[in-house]
Amino acid sequence: MRLRGLRLPENMREEFAKPHGKLYRGSGERLILEVEEIGDCRLLCCVGDLVSASAVKVGVIPDIAVIDGKTLREDSVEFETEVFDERIETWNPAGYVSCRLISDLKKAVELADDGKKVMVFVDGEEDLAVVPLGILLPENSLIIYGQPREGVVALKVDVDKKILILNLLRRMEVVEDCEELRYLTGGDLIGGLRGE
Repeated sequence: MRLRGLRLPENMREEFAKPHGKLYRGSGERLILEVEEIGDCRLLCCVGDLVSASAVKVGVIPDIAVIDGKTLREDSVEFETEVFDERIETWNPAGYVSCRLISDLKKAVELADDGKKVMVFVDGEEDLAVVPLGILLPENSLIIYGQPREGVVALKVDVDKKILILNLLRRMEVVEDCEELRYLTGGDLIGGLRGE
């Protein structure tokens, strides 16, 4: 399969590894219940198998769950997938944001905005899905993802976060351009919010 999209350069890995939202320290499924921002978010998105499984197990069903069937601790995490109305299968190699991933996440956000619960299953790695989601999700949405060996991060989507993510995206290496990439990095999604 031909790879089109963005590659995360080595010199940006440290920046991407630090939490870009509020860090909730701890472990276990019940940690999700401590995330205060869940109560008033427009759309809730969980990125990662462990975070998604934990949310479902404690009765917090995300509007979008992005998983790849793997975690740092185990090969797979079992959880109820029947709670989702739609399943989208996509492809994204580790260290990249593929055009296919962007396209499928855009579709997932549209379905979630219409009231569907969506699972996005990534063949490859889902870690960097947080990046396009930060731009694609409507304002006041929430992304929860795992911070290895520390806890979970709650990233509230607002204009400032969208601009921060856009600036990070524009510093990544373009492997091959595509329409989805131009849509994501064109700034049109953000410019309108700022009245530009």
